[in-house]
Amino acid sequence: TVAEAMPTPPEPSIGQRIVGAGEAALSLATGATGGTVGYLAGTGAGLAREILSGRVSTPDTQRLVDEAAARGTSISMAERARANQPAAMESVRRVFQAGQQGARALTYAPRTQAGQEMAQSVGQTLTEIVPPTLPVIGAPGAVLSGMRQAAPAARQAAITAAPVAQAVVQAPVTAVRAVQRAVGLREPDPGALSAASQSASILNRRAAGSAGVSREMERRTVAEGMPVPFTGPSALTTGQASRNFSQLQFEKESAKLGDVGAPLRQRVGSQTATMIANFDALIDRTEPLAVDARQIGQAVDRALINRVEVERRRIRAAYDRADRAGEMSAPVQLTPFAAQLGEFSSLEGLVPMVAAVRQEAVRLGAIAPDESGALQARPIPIMTAETLRKFVNQNTEWGDRREALVGRRINESIDAATESAGGDLYRAARRLNAQFADEFQNVGLTANLLATKRGTSERTIAFGDVFDKVVLNAPIDELNKVRSTLLRSGNNGKQAWSDMKAAGIRYIRDRATGEDRGAVGRDEFNNPLISPSALNKAILEFDQDGKLQSLYGKKQAQILRDLAELSIDIYTAPPGAVNFSNTASALQVALDSLGTWAVTGVPGPAATGLKEAAKYVKNRKTRARINAALQGRTFENEATP
Repeated sequence: TVAEAMPTPPEPSIGQRIVGAGEAALSLATGATGGTVGYLAGTGAGLAREILSGRVSTPDTQRLVDEAAARGTSISMAERARANQPAAMESVRRVFQAGQQGARALTYAPRTQAGQEMAQSVGQTLTEIVPPTLPVIGAPGAVLSGMRQAAPAARQAAITAAPVAQAVVQAPVTAVRAVQRAVGLREPDPGALSAASQSASILNRRAAGSAGVSREMERRTVAEGMPVPFTGPSALTTGQASRNFSQLQFEKESAKLGDVGAPLRQRVGSQTATMIANFDALIDRTEPLAVDARQIGQAVDRALINRVEVERRRIRAAYDRADRAGEMSAPVQLTPFAAQLGEFSSLEGLVPMVAAVRQEAVRLGAIAPDESGALQARPIPIMTAETLRKFVNQNTEWGDRREALVGRRINESIDAATESAGGDLYRAARRLNAQFADEFQNVGLTANLLATKRGTSERTIAFGDVFDKVVLNAPIDELNKVRSTLLRSGNNGKQAWSDMKAAGIRYIRDRATGEDRGAVGRDEFNNPLISPSALNKAILEFDQDGKLQSLYGKKQAQILRDLAELSIDIYTAPPGAVNFSNTASALQVALDSLGTWAVTGVPGPAATGLKEAAKYVKNRKTRARINAALQGRTFENEATP
């Protein structure tokens, strides 16, 4: 690739970095002091030369004056200004050139590689946020209006230039210390300077030009289609929507810059509030009643118990009809049951219910040992066989996997013996009983939700753990069976399922904010900090086995996925786009430190230049570009008037 083909520059040593930091500091200091003074002096001298040259007046001006004199009138200032405009603009250009030459003459240029790289890092930041020329002497209009005072300005420039040498001598040591404090001798961001990063930036911009428009529109459409739309104060910025490298770099760096960056920080704060509001809106859609984990568990338990009781009443009624018809008195011989108990005899020490079932079967006369001790089946009425089956259900701990397996096998052996016995009413009752077993006994999760620990009234699953067991830990098939049971359990069951769904969204939200770990942070607007990685991980954990759609349906599941994607667009930037060495902030600290020199001996004119230089973050061009980003527009880099 292009990036791989570019040579990687060697890492500078600690000594080289120290020297480089000193040179960068000296360049910054002399640019802010001597460079400012040189700019003032050069500009003043340029003004003087323009006036003394007599080039400000033009033949057109003189012609207008002569014609007015012949008429006995005078020309207006507006007419004179229009006639002088071409020459005046050329004079302004020459004055600015003189100022720039003066600034360069009194600004130190780094000589070492490390110093040049550090100065280049500073220059890259300044290029993004300030015009090429610092507006330390005002706009061109101020220069034009000051031409009449050119002589006093020239004299002031001469006075100002006198202490330049002393300022330059004093600046280096203090500047080195100030910049070292500001940047902590950190290396410049390698991504900003390396050829690989520059090549990647170019490729990124090309990709954005060819395909970024449609993706930008797609991101905005998704954001604006959320339950709580990302519009107005929370709309995506240009960089967030386009994912353009240089635009995101500008937005992320500019957000660090005090008052100028405040609108960008405010936008992200509003987006965070909208993100949280979307989670809350999805929670409200489920209309939950129970919020606390224990309350949710109790709601689920009530719904399940109610459904169990309803189904048991139906089964009893069916068996009663069969009994009244005389179908429950027909004889049956439980030969498969006797054989199954014989196989399980070795498990009596491990599965206590085996011995209990054997003893009850002997008591009911369903089986009896022969002379060798082997169990033999005896003829019994169907009613007795059903009584034995009920005993198996009551004495099996269905929450224990091994015991549940043994209980199901024993019941299957009883069913095999009674399958063809009795009449239609009995077979209808048996079908209801089998369906009940499939829903409440043969599903480990549902059985566990209803079960208690052997010999106690303590629940196998505590109320406070029901959500975790069902939503977070259960396989998708068991989750779906619990959902089906709850939705068929009347209004209480539907409400319990809604409570579970709401708890799932709260879980995802709390994972994103860190509240589940008690590690929630706050931004400057008191919004919880959202972690895109944590949010996307939580969504993926739900989504990878189909739980997300099973819980929330296709539409809401997609909304949650889109929120996770939007969090990446809002809170992240491509590698290298964010300068973690905080160059922009370091520049402000350095300039603040330099500003204090005015109190300790730097001449007044230089202090004024420093004060003006420190205001570079407030220039109109930076504000205009930030405003364009907030409005979702591409900034046109026209010259600032």
